[in-house]
Amino acid sequence: MIEITAEQVERVNAVLGGLQNAPNKVFYNVINRALSTVRSQSGKQIAATYEIKQSEIKRNANMRLKRATAGDLAGQIEFAGTVIPLMKFKVSPKEPRRSTVSVQVLRESGGKRLESAYVADLGRYGVGVFERLTSRRATSQQLFGPSVAHMMENENVLEQVEGSAQETVDKRLEHEISRILNGYGG
Repeated sequence: MIEITAEQVERVNAVLGGLQNAPNKVFYNVINRALSTVRSQSGKQIAATYEIKQSEIKRNANMRLKRATAGDLAGQIEFAGTVIPLMKFKVSPKEPRRSTVSVQVLRESGGKRLESAYVADLGRYGVGVFERLTSRRATSQQLFGPSVAHMMENENVLEQVEGSAQETVDKRLEHEISRILNGYGG
């Protein structure tokens, strides 16, 4: 959660209190810029923490953004999406082969061997990591990793993204005050 401190609110009100709606304009511009930072930094931090490409994160992410306005200073960003096939993470071997499959989802943890898993190409479904449920041939299921929403809940990812957004709030507050005092955006 990103916060605007009481001291920052007092400073804006002290400098711009005489101008009509100026404090609200400062705050909603700052909040919206922080939301943009969250959106851009989330993919970078997930890719730095997990063994997945940013392009896969973008392809599988579903972000809902509610921007702040002068009338409603609350901004919000929600992450959703489905689980991502395990094949999109670090898997060895990548091509269909009869050997033990090794996967790594988190960068900091080592690879994990999946004894009953195999890599197969199922034509229109593509290449994936599958696991046989019983000894019967037709009883396999595809294995999946976490969704983008779950990866965003990781403490390291969340801490880094929140830190970047808070830094944006602190920097942009003074910038927005000077913009309005100079006659821009006011």
